[in-house]
Amino acid sequence: MTLLTLDELAYRVLPQVAPGRALADREWRTLSRVAEAILVDLPFQIDPERVADNVERFLCEGRSRRAWRCRVLLTLVESLPLLTHGARFSLLATYQRRAWFEARIVDGRGIWGLCAKVRYLVLMGAYGDESVPSSLGVSLSGERRPLRRARKSAGLPLYG
Repeated sequence: MTLLTLDELAYRVLPQVAPGRALADREWRTLSRVAEAILVDLPFQIDPERVADNVERFLCEGRSRRAWRCRVLLTLVESLPLLTHGARFSLLATYQRRAWFEARIVDGRGIWGLCAKVRYLVLMGAYGDESVPSSLGVSLSGERRPLRRARKSAGLPLYG
């Protein structure tokens, strides 16, 4: 008897992913709908679809062996509103998605709190975009920023 690992089980249960992609269409759509609902107070504008593309690109380029965890999380976020609203997350209106997220996810515990981790994916996709203004202090990989020197009055040695 062969035991299934969690990633093998996820592979069998989750929807098929097209070649060269990390997320199934439904998972990508859920991620973009989460971004649309929660990224309203950013100091810059970014399309929710671009956020989802950035996350997917990260998962593909990094060849993450744990991408299945992100896929399970997105499937969970998509399905849980069936319990409270009778509809999947991506089918709710934007204001309903935001209200559901604030009411259930932000301070949630248990499975609701687990779903809060989707915020990290969205923030990574938003702030990881090349269009993010450097004035926000965000640097992309491979981009150098000048080192800040400590002041002599702070008592710290200068290196140099």
